[in-house]
Amino acid sequence: MNLAAIFPFDYPLPTAFYLFWYVLTLVIHVVFMNYVLGGITYLGLSTLAGRPNRNQLALMLRDWMPFAIGVAITAGVAPLLFIQILYQKAFYTANLLLFHRWMIILPILIVGFYLAYLLKTKMVANWPYIVRVLLGLASFACFAFIAYSWTENYLLSMETQQQWSEFYGSDAIVYQNKAILPRLGVWFLGAFATMSMLVGWQLWYKGQHQNVKLVSIIAIVGLLASGACGFVYKGMVSDHFPSGPFLYIGIACGGVQLLLWLAQLTRPKFSGMLLSLLSVFCPLAIIAMTVVREKVRLAAIDLEPLYPLH
Repeated sequence: MNLAAIFPFDYPLPTAFYLFWYVLTLVIHVVFMNYVLGGITYLGLSTLAGRPNRNQLALMLRDWMPFAIGVAITAGVAPLLFIQILYQKAFYTANLLLFHRWMIILPILIVGFYLAYLLKTKMVANWPYIVRVLLGLASFACFAFIAYSWTENYLLSMETQQQWSEFYGSDAIVYQNKAILPRLGVWFLGAFATMSMLVGWQLWYKGQHQNVKLVSIIAIVGLLASGACGFVYKGMVSDHFPSGPFLYIGIACGGVQLLLWLAQLTRPKFSGMLLSLLSVFCPLAIIAMTVVREKVRLAAIDLEPLYPLH
């Protein structure tokens, strides 16, 4: 097998060291962030039902959401440090070009964090419908904005010096790229499969099986929708998209997850065996697709001038 196809062995040792730990810490962050994205989306949109959602899934997510957000934030510190060391100019340039919209991520994250605490309180259930809807959608909007902004940053960091200059000269606040929505869809919609696996374990442990079909359907729809977005996104960045083993591993693990959730859908209770298998293939899929994510960026950014700095 060609070692150059195995990430990150085709890089100098210091660069490979940072790439390895960046991907590893990013995967840990993604696992918890997926719980937050999938959970906060379900909770936010469920407020449109017209009455407080008190099913076991909603109660579990509402109860654990503030803690999950805290863990996701903590787990995000390490990859944020590694990405600055690795990409330096490309990452910083994307930050500066996004300017106020990039700076506002932190206050929006704080607002979303405290909204999760507010939604957890029992008194909110007695508030008027319109207030509950606004709170639920606001919490969803906070994390959707953060996810969108990081997608913008990722794609903008891959542009050339000329494209950066043109964007700066245009005085545009919003970065326009047709690949933003499909790439966002890959990770945002894929989050539902991870969230379903994690909350499935929580409900299994509590012996709460009322929403087993709902959780399974959420995971299945998320996997299919994420795969569709991935297909579209691949066509848009075909010049940089790798075709190595990690792509096939990610697709295969996604397919296995789909089969496992279809099997779970036919059962009246959460299966410990199926959840255990999902706990293997879901992280493997995240690892593989995170490597693909970085290989796309590495194909667009020349790291060689940074080797001495690493």
